[in-house]
Amino acid sequence: MNKQDFINTVNTIESHTDAEQRITQYFMENYTVLPFAKIDDLCKQIGVGKATLGRFLQRIGFSGFIEFKKRVTDDLTQTLTTPIERYECHTTAPLPADMKGVLANHYNEVMDNMEKTYQAISEDDFDKAVSLMRQPKGKLYVMGSASSEALANYFYLLARYLRRDVVLLNADTSTLPHQLVDVTSEDILLAISYHRYSNITVRLVRWFSECGGHIIVVTDQAVNPFVPYCYVQFNVESAGSGFFNNRAAGFSLIEAFIKGLSQPHEKDNRFKRIEGLFDEFSVFKS
Repeated sequence: MNKQDFINTVNTIESHTDAEQRITQYFMENYTVLPFAKIDDLCKQIGVGKATLGRFLQRIGFSGFIEFKKRVTDDLTQTLTTPIERYECHTTAPLPADMKGVLANHYNEVMDNMEKTYQAISEDDFDKAVSLMRQPKGKLYVMGSASSEALANYFYLLARYLRRDVVLLNADTSTLPHQLVDVTSEDILLAISYHRYSNITVRLVRWFSECGGHIIVVTDQAVNPFVPYCYVQFNVESAGSGFFNNRAAGFSLIEAFIKGLSQPHEKDNRFKRIEGLFDEFSVFKS
């Protein structure tokens, strides 16, 4: 069942309860990530009980959530979602021909994504994540693949100023086992992954959880394959009208993490040593 089939089927129902309207709206907004959803997490996100969700799915012709999810999964596995195809399928308004219009359009997208992101983020969750990353015991691993790699690398470079044992994981599966061999339950993983989710990142998060480590996830969908494993999750908006989605809100959150890490400890010796190494290797032109 594709999204349009779902909409058409729902429209055949003459009346909807408030709960059914919430389910319908949520499914329409998050259709491509429903194959990853666990029913308990899904009901929590929507604010309905499992029995209510089950009755709604029966009304539109399914025996329950498992059958519905299978039908959605079967359809989506045949749907390509490359940036060009996403642009052709989902962009209804062309970008302005005037380059000033392009800049204004992009700025408005960025500001809208930033506003929605920071309205949704809990201060308590942020404090929990930063407190975890400040812990002196264990290593802080960071992982991002595809477009998330830039965010992971940026966090790694700045976090190295602020604490010991920060490890940037390479998504190369031939070397990943070598990088993970020393992981313990005292370690922390910051995983950054946007939809379409990297299989390597999904497997890493699951494996890290099995080792007893704590996991912080930055992603762009509330329903995703990381939910069962993460200690705290941050959903950052990434909507964009061009060929590629927007990563500005994710970068902003990464910078907020760095500010949080900067607060509690004296960093003079570490800063001086890094700056001394820059001088030693003539990294920057004086």
